[in-house]
Amino acid sequence: MKKLFPVILALLMFLTACGKSSTDTGVSPEPPSVQVPDASSEPTSEAPQTITNPLTGETVESDISANRPYAVMLNNIKVALPQCGISKADILYEILAEGNITRFEAIFSDLNGVGAIGSMRSSRPYYIEVALSYDAIYVHAGGSDQAYSDISSKGVDNIDGVRGAYSSEVFYRDPNRMKYGTEHSLFTTSDKVVEYTSKLGYDSQHDGSFDYGLSFTETPELGSSAAAAASVNVSFEGIKDTTFTYHSDTGFYTGYQYGTDLIDGTTGEAVQFKNLLVLYADSKILDDYGRRAFDLEGSGTGHFIVNGKTIAIKWSHSGTGSCFKYTLEDGTPLFLGIGKTYIGIVPTGSTITMQ
Repeated sequence: MKKLFPVILALLMFLTACGKSSTDTGVSPEPPSVQVPDASSEPTSEAPQTITNPLTGETVESDISANRPYAVMLNNIKVALPQCGISKADILYEILAEGNITRFEAIFSDLNGVGAIGSMRSSRPYYIEVALSYDAIYVHAGGSDQAYSDISSKGVDNIDGVRGAYSSEVFYRDPNRMKYGTEHSLFTTSDKVVEYTSKLGYDSQHDGSFDYGLSFTETPELGSSAAAAASVNVSFEGIKDTTFTYHSDTGFYTGYQYGTDLIDGTTGEAVQFKNLLVLYADSKILDDYGRRAFDLEGSGTGHFIVNGKTIAIKWSHSGTGSCFKYTLEDGTPLFLGIGKTYIGIVPTGSTITMQ
């Protein structure tokens, strides 16, 4: 037993030593430091950028700003009503063609899903100038001699329902419209126009960026000089009138002509416009048929109408291929309301009544 005691004592001393680290100083160790990330180094997630239609200011799912629009000539004589497809146009022009007849020129940023479009009518030089102000692909059914000359000399990408060798593949006659005259029965479809844009070798996108000269805002400010314009009568030199009524419950205008509402024949619904622009331009009659010329180069005056109010504006156009620009009378850029626009180009001296 005496021999075992030294061994047991040594073993107890060894176990006591194992309970301490060889570096133990008797002071409690500091807790491990925690690294706090620098806020400035954290990746930031930017809010998704809103994509808008450059012709209306409306939000769209994909960026279409590089796409060339389509400018389509539409019949606007009483027996040819209603037109099909016009409610899908972003901008609708109305200009005298000859005599007391106006024509519509519908500007579409996107033809997908539009369906039937018509009835189609012929071209004039000033309609071509409007189309080129958007770098648009021009869709028409025939034209005056000068229009065909301009199409050739200005290199206009066009799809023609009369002289085009492909016309029977793109255009068709609506038998229900034939009773009013063959010239009022020609239609096309959005799918065929898009298909033949490619087949004819036309570029569907702008060559670089393109300025349409349009700016939009959710709340157009007209200022203290604004006058009432809940009812608007656009008179084309007193020989043809188109009237508009403002609906405060929707914020849109609807049109009325030839004793009936301006509707889309595809949907049967009234066409709605957020903005109305009436532009004065010098005009003259060229021949016994009453064909006209409009001077759309330079500058002029007009009216901007939105939300039941109107103010005087100025327009300018520096020549073929440039956009139309709009300002207030003091030169401040004009902001349109977000939505579709009607643009009536009337002969200087025409009377526009608003109340």
